Amino acid sequence: MNKLKYKLVPKGAAEGRVPINLIFVDKKDVDATGLTYREACEVIAKNFKEPGAIDIIDMDSITVTSDGIVVDFGIVAFASIDYGMINRDFGFLGVTPQPYSQELLEEEPHMKQWVDINDYKGKQLYRGPNYEDRWPRVPHNETQTITGRIANNNTGSEVMDVVEMTEVLIPAFGALEIMKGGEVLIGLSGPEVSVGIGMVVFETYGRIFNRSYGAGKTAHSSGIYAKTVKSDYPAIAGRKSTLAEYTLRALEIGLVPGHDLGCSPAVLSIAKAIGSPIAFDEIEERAWIELESVGIKRGWLEEPSKPLTHEEVVAQADKIVPGMSDGKLFKVADITKDCYIEF
Repeated sequence: MNKLKYKLVPKGAAEGRVPINLIFVDKKDVDATGLTYREACEVIAKNFKEPGAIDIIDMDSITVTSDGIVVDFGIVAFASIDYGMINRDFGFLGVTPQPYSQELLEEEPHMKQWVDINDYKGKQLYRGPNYEDRWPRVPHNETQTITGRIANNNTGSEVMDVVEMTEVLIPAFGALEIMKGGEVLIGLSGPEVSVGIGMVVFETYGRIFNRSYGAGKTAHSSGIYAKTVKSDYPAIAGRKSTLAEYTLRALEIGLVPGHDLGCSPAVLSIAKAIGSPIAFDEIEERAWIELESVGIKRGWLEEPSKPLTHEEVVAQADKIVPGMSDGKLFKVADITKDCYIEF
C-alpha cells in the first residue's frame, strides 16, 4: 500500500473567504510514490469527490511573478477536478522547465536574478506550459486546465468555478507561504492588485503570456477600468513584508521598473521607497493611465524623498505596498488540512 500526502485549503476556509477547494502537493511527495504527476492528480481526484484545483509544486526550483520578480518555488503540474475525475483532454497540464541560456538572459533582463542572487543559482526555472506541454490542444488554450465547473488558470494562480461564477487568486507569495506553512494575507485583491496583474514582463512561455508584452506596458489596456477587472476577487497572498523582501532583491541587483521589471504599483512603490531608479519614459501612456487611476502618479514617484533602508522597507511594508482590501492574516496551519491517500 502506498500513500500520497497533500495540503488542502478547503472551500469556506479563512472565515469563509476561500470560495473554492485548493489542493497543493509537494513534488517530493509525488516522487516518493513513483506516480507520474498526472497519475498523482488522478489519485487525488478519485478520492476527493468535490470540485477543486490541484497544483504540484517543486520547492527546490524558481518561478517568476507576472511583474518579473523571481520566487523560489515552481509549479510543475496542475489540474482541475470535479465529480472525482479529471477531463481527459483539458483537465491536466505538466510544465517543462525553461533551460538556462545566455540568450534568455539578454532577451529577458529580469532573469538576471537567476544568476546574480545566490539563492536562485543552479535551480530549474518553471513558468507556464510550452506548446509541447499543451499538445494536442490548440495554441490559444494557453495556461488553463478545466474539468466540469473548475478552471485552473495562469499556472495555478487563478482558480474559477464557472458554474457558481466565483474566483480566487493565489499570487506566488501566497502559494509559497502555504507550502512553507507560514502566514497568508487573505482579503479582496483591491484596485491596486487588479492594475498590477496587467503589468507583465516579456517572457518565453510565461505563466500568463508568451512574449506578448514587455516591461513598461500593460496587458490590460483598460484605462481607468483596469482597477475593476479583478478588484472584488478574494486573494490568498503572502505577507507584504515577504513581497517587499523579494522585490528588494531584484532592485538591489540593479533591475529597473519599466525597463527590466513590470511597472506594477507594488514594484514602483518599493522602488520609490528606497530611491531606486525607475524608467519613467519607458512606461507607456496606457500604463500611466491605469497607474494614476489608483494613485500611483508620476509626479509623486519623482518627488525627492529620504530613501529608506532595506530593513526599514520590510518593516514598513504594510504601509508602503498598496493593495488588498479587508485583508486579514491567517496562519497556514489554521486554514489548511494535511491529507493522505492510500492507494
